[in-house]
Amino acid sequence: MTQRRSTIVMRAVVAAGLIAAAWSSLTAQDRRLLDANGYVRDDAYPRPLVPAADQKYLKIDGLKMKDTLKEVVAISYRSRDDGNKYWGRIAGTKYEAMMHDWVEARFKKYGLQDVHRQPFTLPTQWFPTDWDYTFTAGGKSYTFKSINPALDSVATPAAGLDLDVVWVGTGTAADYAGRDVKGKAVLIHSIPEPGSMGHTAQFEGGMARAFQKGAAAVGVVYGISDNFAIWQALGNAGDAGVAPRGSITIPGFYMGYNDGKFIRDLIGAGQQVKLKMRLSVEHRDGLTSSNVWGTLPGRTDENIMVIAHQDGYYEASLDNASGQSVMMALLDYFSQVPKDQRRRSITFVATAGHHVGSPGTRWMHDNRATVLAKTALMINCEHVSVSDTKYWQGTMRKANVVAPRRWWVNGSEKLFDTALKSYGVFGVGLIADMDSTASGDMGVVAKDIPSIQIIRSPVTKHTDDDKPEWVPAAGLEAVARSYARIIDEVNKFDRSELMPGARTTPTGGR
Repeated sequence: MTQRRSTIVMRAVVAAGLIAAAWSSLTAQDRRLLDANGYVRDDAYPRPLVPAADQKYLKIDGLKMKDTLKEVVAISYRSRDDGNKYWGRIAGTKYEAMMHDWVEARFKKYGLQDVHRQPFTLPTQWFPTDWDYTFTAGGKSYTFKSINPALDSVATPAAGLDLDVVWVGTGTAADYAGRDVKGKAVLIHSIPEPGSMGHTAQFEGGMARAFQKGAAAVGVVYGISDNFAIWQALGNAGDAGVAPRGSITIPGFYMGYNDGKFIRDLIGAGQQVKLKMRLSVEHRDGLTSSNVWGTLPGRTDENIMVIAHQDGYYEASLDNASGQSVMMALLDYFSQVPKDQRRRSITFVATAGHHVGSPGTRWMHDNRATVLAKTALMINCEHVSVSDTKYWQGTMRKANVVAPRRWWVNGSEKLFDTALKSYGVFGVGLIADMDSTASGDMGVVAKDIPSIQIIRSPVTKHTDDDKPEWVPAAGLEAVARSYARIIDEVNKFDRSELMPGARTTPTGGR
């Protein structure tokens, strides 16, 4: 024990000396943690000391992974530069097809076997083609770049709508009490808990109440900081038990916090605020989205499946260029391992259309008896690395640590222990209690086989600030290294040893 402690102390002293030497050579300006644009520098994130037995995984390099991420983001820029207002790697568009091309080329570059696309015909898809929102008050007009139509919003009449604006706070029953919103545009302040996947206007029923009470339109002021433009739906008329479930069939939109606060303050100052809004929508049939498959063969007929969805809004750096980067890093790492040292094949699948119903993973679930019959483990690579933040007087201050992730394991105690130990080795921070179910693209298939994921869905998800600068290279490499170690450790166990069974470890209320 004394020798072990001495070794640990010696490592700490050496590491501290190296860090001190590195920092002493920097100029005062270089010591700043933020770059010129206000994002945390990739070299400002601390990395853990890795035990000697696991240092083989250090060849997985986060900065190279960041370059891969930027290649994916470049496809989104082509959509933007072509003049699309609704831009990104949108499911069913030629830009998602460019993503298919990119993935397929990567798989072929590494010599994967059975590389092919599996197309799915999508249900009718909603596309906003043009929109305009102009507020007026006190003889002045105001337009805001942060306003987007709500996903799946109904269109306005061609001439648009001209409406009085009513502020209803956070949209609770108390906020609506005594307010006449019939025929008006309701504006609701929604608080992310923690982001677009869960915000108060949705789960407390604020948008549903607007519809129920006869509003002509509903707008959501998103967040408690900054000024994010976001793509997000209105939810359901039955949210929070407000009304029977069904579609909200009035036009809706989202706007950033700073812009929404400006309108709120005009109303608070006693000014009558009006909104002229116009939204044109197309509903397109016959679009497709594809899974892209490739297999790195192993010694046996069993496989480990690694998935990452391809589509996303705006740059979609976290959601989900980060996941693609991890998948490709695992491909690069294991392609260098001789086949006779790979017990199982690794099947890589870039999955189809997550934001339009996840047809790719749903197909896997529907065909699980055959497609997953030999799968020992599924790993979902999704939303893996983002800077942590602290709200501070209307802004989000960024930290030089990676935000802790939600996590999921479906499997035996051996799989739990393997996953958690690997995350610990490489410093992957976790929310302490495990999710009660898997979210994201793997959700529909997660209980069909042993499966794991880590995932984070912050305020910036689905927004115009989902930029590469938000995605730390340190977090990318930590996740990829952890997954690589998990694959190696899992290959020491028979499939039956990984299957879900009796567990003694608490699992966060499952």
